[in-house]
Parts: sequence; structure tokens; C-alpha cells
Amino acid sequence: MNEIKLFTRYLLVHKYSYLLGIAFLFTTNWLAVNIPIYIGNSIDILTKMTIDKYDLLVSNVYYVIGFALLMMLSRTVSRMLFFNPGRLVEKEIKNDAFTKLTQLQQGFYQKNPVGGLISIVNNDINGIRAMAGVGMMNIFNIMFTLSMTPLKMWQISPSLTLYCLAPIILSFFIVNHAINKMRRLLKERMHHLQSLSTQTVNYLNGVEVIKSHQIQPWVVDNFDKDNKAVLDLSIRQLRIRSFFIPLLEYTDAGVKILILSLGGLMLIRSELTLGQITAFLTYAALFAMPMMSLGRLIATIQMGLVSLKSMSRILSEETKEDEGLRGSTEFNRAVIVENLNFTYPDLSIPSKQQDQSLSKQVLKNINFEILKGEKVALLGRVGSGKTTLVNCLNHFNEVDKGAIYIDDTDITRLTKKALRRIVRTVTQDPFLFSDTLKHNIEFGAEDQKVKHPIAQVLKQSAMEQEVQNFSDGLNTMVGEKGILLSGGQKQRISLARGIYTQSELLILDNVLSAVDNETERFLLNQLLSKENNLSCLIVSHRQAVLERVDKILVMDEGEIVAIGSHASLMQESDFYRNTWQSLQTQENVGAALV
Repeated sequence: MNEIKLFTRYLLVHKYSYLLGIAFLFTTNWLAVNIPIYIGNSIDILTKMTIDKYDLLVSNVYYVIGFALLMMLSRTVSRMLFFNPGRLVEKEIKNDAFTKLTQLQQGFYQKNPVGGLISIVNNDINGIRAMAGVGMMNIFNIMFTLSMTPLKMWQISPSLTLYCLAPIILSFFIVNHAINKMRRLLKERMHHLQSLSTQTVNYLNGVEVIKSHQIQPWVVDNFDKDNKAVLDLSIRQLRIRSFFIPLLEYTDAGVKILILSLGGLMLIRSELTLGQITAFLTYAALFAMPMMSLGRLIATIQMGLVSLKSMSRILSEETKEDEGLRGSTEFNRAVIVENLNFTYPDLSIPSKQQDQSLSKQVLKNINFEILKGEKVALLGRVGSGKTTLVNCLNHFNEVDKGAIYIDDTDITRLTKKALRRIVRTVTQDPFLFSDTLKHNIEFGAEDQKVKHPIAQVLKQSAMEQEVQNFSDGLNTMVGEKGILLSGGQKQRISLARGIYTQSELLILDNVLSAVDNETERFLLNQLLSKENNLSCLIVSHRQAVLERVDKILVMDEGEIVAIGSHASLMQESDFYRNTWQSLQTQENVGAALV
């Protein structure tokens, strides 16, 4: 039922086109059922060879020609009025699905593989388009034909009409049973296509790992299994379609034989004229056509409903609306975090602990503040909750009200767009689009009022010299996901994107992990200089960062266990002191290896 409501909502957008299409379809069918009358009358005139009715014969011929021409015109217009909205509905659903996908949180993508979503948007949409176009046209076309044609047949001969209807209706029920089987096969095939798409995306993303382990045969074999499953289901559908669907066409031929046999007997008995039998044959053909289309219509609707059910997985997913939220705020004092707790209730890995609620809690009673212009470091072991905390600060994760404030404004009362103007995040896994360096840096900055000169941004991100060395400079294509760049270059381009537009708090999540020591010192000089009034939160275990920031937040097992400067923490926190000594040992070993 939800799928029907979803489909109806898109149809109503184009209601005037559909209404006009219905009017032209009605005209087409009215013309179609009246043409045989004039053909039959003409044949009867010719049979009787009456000269005095020559003018009536010519008039009938003109009516047939005129009606036929009008029918061609109205049929063409009706198809345009139905098919065009079908394409528009496809476009609108695709746009809405993509828009929704850009708004959904990470949890949705962890439950729904990207490959499957691609298959839904690109493959399943075909069923919806067919139902909105040819499906909607056939619904009304069949309705008009089945309401007008049997009436005309009944007016000629009620008994012959009943003889004709019986085999047609019987064939329809047989074919409908076959179509129900096809629907189940279609649903299964769509699931396999989604699985195949997911596998393809995963294998192509990990193609370097596949080649390095020399497991191409295993990958090809797994791919081939799903591919064969799709082929097998397609062949089973084809077998059913090849055997049962033509049954309606054979029924049409059988009905014509029946009309000629019984109608011929009635002609001999003078119960019907030759013109009436000819008209009846024409009506039988008109009646059989929608019956044949009815089988295809049911298949189209069933395929469309299956496609709608897949699409509704995306479109029915709830997202937080911006209505009632503030579109702007100011950062004049501090970002304040008070009693922040966070869990992943649906996505956490099952724990052996008896108390499941404790095992799911990632952040526990987090309290700190970042003053305007303050440089803060976030230190913690792997899995201590650093990235989760970052994703709470930038509202990638949904947080409770009253947990995070910018001055006096709760971030849950801000639109995501307003928050991004204040808080900018550069992640440890930079994502670059298959485009030029320039476009990657400018990405998302179209509606920003304050943009820094791109030369200045390149200098601050330590990319100025390298860009100059590229043959195409800023117009250099970086390849898919920045494959043509090194890890350090990708991180610095991502940093350049982060500082290209004005923000108040810059969060760097392990952005310096892939750069050398000299580049790291340069970047830190740019970010931590006293002249730079930008507030920074740097997730890092680098000693050069920890020694220079104003304040360090030390995390362990989802809690802030210590806060202070490097000097104070060395005196007051055993945990930080032990961590520092461990970091020194690691860097000394690394230096010795170099």
C-alpha cells in the first residue's frame, strides 16, 4: 500500500497530461469501434449491388478514411501524453532517490551495500518507468476497449459474443497464473542483480588487493555464480513467457475460426449478413488485442510494484528535516561539550559482555570546551572513540539535545548547512572525485560568501610547488578517488578543500599521517601560528602536534581521562606520560630505520 501511495504521489504531478491522454484514448477507442459499422454497411451495399445506394457507399468510405486518420492522430497524441510523463516520473524518482542518498547517515550505508543501491537506482527504476508510461496507458486503453467492444458485438449477435468470450477469458486466467510465477522469478532476479552489483563494486574497489594476493580465479568464480543465477532466472522467465504469453495470440486466431464457422452458419440461415460478420470479426480482433495486452499489463504492474518496493527502501528512509531549525549562528566564545554520551544501537559489533547496553556505549560522559582561536589536540589509542567524537561535533552522528553547544546554540537546533559554515572537518580517509585538482578544492564552495585565493590555499596546504610541477597545473585530472596522487598529496588536497572557504573550527582527523616530517612542520606552522585565529581540533599522536597545541584531550575507552597542556599533563597524568614515552620510542625507532 505504501508503494502505491508513493507511486500515486508522482503521478499526480503530471495529472493534466494523464487526463488529456485519457481523453485522447477514449476518442481513439470510440473511433475504432465505429469504423467496423461503416465497413460492414459498405460490404452489405456491395453485396446487394444496388446502384441507388452508391452515394451512401462513398459516404461510408469517407467515414472510414476520416475516422482512421483521426484515430492515427489521437493514438499518437495519447502515447506522447502517457509516455512523456513516464520518463519524467523516472527522472524525478531518480533525482529524489539520489537527493535522499546524499542526506542519509552512515548507518544506512552500513546496512545497505552501495552496489545494491546502484542497482536499485539504475535497474529497478525501469519497472517504475514502464508502469508510469505504457502501464498507465494500457490500463485506460483496456478499460475503454473492454467496455465499448463487447457492447457492439452484443448488438450484432449475443450468442456469437458469448461463444467468443469463453475461450478468451479462459486463456486470460491461464496466462495470469503464469504471470504470477514470473513475478516471483522477477523479484528473485532483481535481488541477484543487486548482489551482483554489490560484488562488482567491492571487487573493483579492492582490485589491488585481489592482484597482490593473486586470487583473480576465486573472484571470477564468485562473480560467475551470481551471474549464472541471473542467467538461470532470466531463462526460466523466458520459458514461461515463450509458452504462455503466445496462448492469447493463439486464442485470437481460434476465435476468428470460431466466428467464421458459427458466423458462416448464421449467414447461411440468414441470421447475419456478410457485412455484420465482417464487422464482428473486426470487433473480435479489437477485443483480443486488449486481452493480449492485459497479460503484459499485469506483468508490467507486477514488475513495477517489485521495483517500487526496492525504491521505497531509499525514499521511505527518514531524514531529519531542517524545518524549524536555525539557518545561521555565531561563534564568538567557545564550542562546549556537556555530558555527551553516544551509542551505535543498530550497528555495534556484538559483545560477549552480559550487559549489552554498556558494550554499545562508545562515548561516556564527555565534557570539554574549545575556545575561539584555541588549538586543541585529541589523543587516544585505536578504538578509544576519537573519530566518533569528531563525528558528533560535526553532527555526522545524531546526538542528544543539550550535549554540544556553539556559544549558547545547541547544534541540534542548527541546520547541517549552518553548522558546516562554522565547523569544517578534514577526515583521515580523503575522498577525491575523478576531476581536476581545482574542482576538487572548490567542491561544495559555490554558495559560500568568503573564499580564500586558491594560490594562498595551495601554499598553506604545502601543495604549491607540486601543483606547479604538474604539466596541467590545477587542471590536472586526479583519477578516480585520486588514484594518480600519493597518500600525502590526497591528504593535503583534502586539507586545501577544508581551508578554501571560511570556517570557525577546523577539525583534522589524522590528516598528517601520510606526510613527511618536513611537510608536517610546515603545515603545523601554518595551522598553529599565533596569527591564525582559526580554532583547531587536531586528532593526532605526533609529538610535534602535542607539544605545540594549547590544550590536549586524552581519550581512553570512550572517556576523557585527562585535559591540559603538554607540560601539565606530563606532571599530572600517568596515562599521558606513558603514552608520550611510547610515542618517543616509536619515533626514535622510525628515525633509526630511516
